[in-house]
Amino acid sequence: MENRKNIAAAAIGGGLMFAAGAFFTVGYYLHPPAGATQTAESNPNGLNIPTIDEMCKTVGATPATMDDCRNDENQAGEFVIAWMGFNGFLTNGVIDPAQIQYAAELAYDATPPDQDPDAEPNIDPATGQPVEETFGSPAEIAMFCLSNSVDWLQMHDCISRYDPSTRFTGQ
Repeated sequence: MENRKNIAAAAIGGGLMFAAGAFFTVGYYLHPPAGATQTAESNPNGLNIPTIDEMCKTVGATPATMDDCRNDENQAGEFVIAWMGFNGFLTNGVIDPAQIQYAAELAYDATPPDQDPDAEPNIDPATGQPVEETFGSPAEIAMFCLSNSVDWLQMHDCISRYDPSTRFTGQ
């Protein structure tokens, strides 16, 4: 008899918790809090990222090439956001320059590992030539690429050029 009471209480409690969770989840998606709808385009940290259409117009996309440009920018943007997230540079779903700066300062303060004199140079995948810049951390790469890119494609290419770990070598 006592076992049945516990089972009934657990079932009722679980059902109520499920109902409450569903209520708040549906309520959140129908009426999200003011800050929850914030996008990368309106980052309060001062990083102003243009829309994909603005990026395409900046690089000279015509109405005939706009769909291809949007597709390319979206794919490059997914790569950049994934890389930023992997390296801990996203806060609340947006690129956080303060977090990048903090990580760069930590990397700068750390003792760099000894460089292997026999190591192969970092080769630019686009040109096949050694890159002209070297960076000690992903944060330094992020700061450099953010300051030298006007769209997701340029950001993607910059990250790929300076971070060899992003390249698939087939090994």
